[in-house]
Amino acid sequence: ACHVPNARSNGWEHTSIDFDVLVEALNDANANVRLRAAESLGFRPQSGATDALLARLAKNESVDRVRQEIYTALGRIGEPAALAEIENCLLVETSAAIRVECANALGNFDLRNAERLALQAIHDPNMQVRLHAIKSLGSFSGPAALQALADLASDKNDSISQVALLSLGRTRSTTGLTILQESLRRSENREQILVILRALTFLANPDAIADIQALYQKTDDEELRRYALVAMASTRASVSESYLLEALSSEDHASRILGLAALRNFGSRDQAGAIIEHALLDGSRIFKPSADALLLEARSTIASLELLNEYLRTVIKLDPQAGESLYLQAAVVKPIPRSSSAALKIAQELYQVRWQAIYGLGYTGTEQAAEIVATALKDPDARIRAVALRSLGVLGKANYHNSIVAMLNDRSAEVRWMAARVLGRNRVESASETLILSLADSNAQVRLESALALGYLNAAAAK
Repeated sequence: ACHVPNARSNGWEHTSIDFDVLVEALNDANANVRLRAAESLGFRPQSGATDALLARLAKNESVDRVRQEIYTALGRIGEPAALAEIENCLLVETSAAIRVECANALGNFDLRNAERLALQAIHDPNMQVRLHAIKSLGSFSGPAALQALADLASDKNDSISQVALLSLGRTRSTTGLTILQESLRRSENREQILVILRALTFLANPDAIADIQALYQKTDDEELRRYALVAMASTRASVSESYLLEALSSEDHASRILGLAALRNFGSRDQAGAIIEHALLDGSRIFKPSADALLLEARSTIASLELLNEYLRTVIKLDPQAGESLYLQAAVVKPIPRSSSAALKIAQELYQVRWQAIYGLGYTGTEQAAEIVATALKDPDARIRAVALRSLGVLGKANYHNSIVAMLNDRSAEVRWMAARVLGRNRVESASETLILSLADSNAQVRLESALALGYLNAAAAK
């Protein structure tokens, strides 16, 4: 990875390298190694990380991109000791790209000095540095920062005014609310309205609900309505729930998906009944037709399956016990021949829907649900067998214990370790002998879950 410029990190690997090794690597002869070490240290906010990065800068690091990564790391950690070096960067660095990182870092320092530096950096000769400084001002709510953002929100340069509006939202201040409300009322620029709605989403203030509703009601622009839905949901005002439910009847597919996502994150179990009604109605396009009919309208089928999957996820999140009627229909097997790329996509979406349905059945507690889930233990797809085991475990029906024990001999390791987990959590003492045999399984996860299960069972024969 040190020699691939386009390599990107997802975070986990930064903690897998010994801290002292990273510190030592900061002085490696290879600039790529120094760069990667600085990047990883930025994800290690532990004692000594800031000191090590500052020490590297003190040695007059000559490679711009390494210095840039060091400043990024210092900003990510956000320790006060680094602020003097960030200030020095903004004053003396000739590279605009490096100053951008320093301006961006200021927002991570919860210090009045950082606010002062951000206010200075909004006058930098480079536009990108100014924009990132304005963005950083959104982390502060002092009078000077709020006044600067208020002034910049009406700047003639669209980029500056839009970033300032977003930053006003991030301040979560009453000043920001007032400016954003006024801007939303008077603006006729579509792009600016989208930015204001994003800013109001950051602000998340219930007092903004009336203005957002007014925009939602007067516009027929579906994208604006989607942004308004998110902004309304973020306020957590109770009146927003009716608009989210209304979005489920929209002709716009993206609006319906968004409405479900917002309900899933901001709704309550009171909306579950209405969501299930919509799901059963929309799901009829999938439940009733044959596999051949689904393939004839492939694009429409894929969109309906995506929507159905969102319905299932939302019901499971809000009120999983209430969704049995939906789960039972969605759990039905529909074999799709893998004859084209569209057919493969449909088969994948059907799997997702069926997986969610079987998962949800585990919360219903009924005998009918248990029968459907137990049937899925014979499914050719190991992922379905595994989730069926999990749901049987949640249902806790003792008459299926023997079926679960038998799954310890399944050809799939995922199924075997799930069976072991369920048997342990459900205290199935009759499974002890088979679980002892599973301690010799070829798969480490199966051995681990079997050992844990025997511990739950307090199985003396396993000691």
